[in-house]
Amino acid sequence: MSVRARRLENEWTLLAQLAEYNRGILEVVGRDTLPDAEVFHLILHRTSALALGAPPRLMEAASHAVAFRYPLFYPSVPIEAFLAVPVFHPNVHPENGFVCLWERFSPGDTILEAVRKLQLVITWELRNDRAEHVMQPEALGRPEPAALGCEAVKIPEELKLERISMRRPEGSRRRLSG
Repeated sequence: MSVRARRLENEWTLLAQLAEYNRGILEVVGRDTLPDAEVFHLILHRTSALALGAPPRLMEAASHAVAFRYPLFYPSVPIEAFLAVPVFHPNVHPENGFVCLWERFSPGDTILEAVRKLQLVITWELRNDRAEHVMQPEALGRPEPAALGCEAVKIPEELKLERISMRRPEGSRRRLSG
């Protein structure tokens, strides 16, 4: 089994465990295998965000259908997140729902970090104003919304330990054949 295939199976298991631990907040819907990616579908509940309504209206939405996409070269490239219905935020693409989660990523990042960061972004607790991360510049000019609450996804210690065990030990190096 390839590194990618092992990681994807670990990710799917982690997501199932995370959803079990966060019943009512995370709902796993399914998984698709595409020619260029593996996609995990879920619904994130109890997480307030500003839905894009007819301009200039913004409406609050508390549940969000999400697709976490693992590109063909994962884990060398980051997990991508897409909202089925885009929300108003500088780091969310208003047409395709792509959410910029990572300023920097590590091949050791897992679905645990991706789900938690998604929650922080769409509730406006986290935003990146650097030009290469901004997809809704009009969101920068408005005051940040007050208290878009959420029931934070909890990551139990045993899952944190499992995530750590997937990393290469500190100080070890990969040997290149050649």
